[in-house]
Amino acid sequence: MRRCLLTITTVADGKENEISREGEFALSLTEAKVAYREDAAFVSVGLKNGAVFVERQGDYTLRLILKKGETTTGELGINGSVGEIETYTRRIAYSLTETSFMLSLHYSLIMGGEVQDMRLRLFAKEI
Repeated sequence: MRRCLLTITTVADGKENEISREGEFALSLTEAKVAYREDAAFVSVGLKNGAVFVERQGDYTLRLILKKGETTTGELGINGSVGEIETYTRRIAYSLTETSFMLSLHYSLIMGGEVQDMRLRLFAKEI
């Protein structure tokens, strides 16, 4: 893993949030993995075979698998209780070079029948 500077912009139901962090990444021509700390949590985002994997461990846990055009089941854990969360992925777009990774996602989080529209843009560049 190499050090990187990353910027993540999320839009949840029209509300935008942007963070910049230092993290680590591993890149190849077809795969990427980015890891960073966010407040009291450790987050990793991976791309493999066109699918995106998101994992968060900390104040709450989250595991998502995003596949374009598919509804997938993940996990959300709060205060020791773990439940299922579904995602429907509309768009996965990315660009990989030897020193940078850009990922753009548009998906819906489905929790107990309620749908939250999500967009995420991640840009990581080697330091």
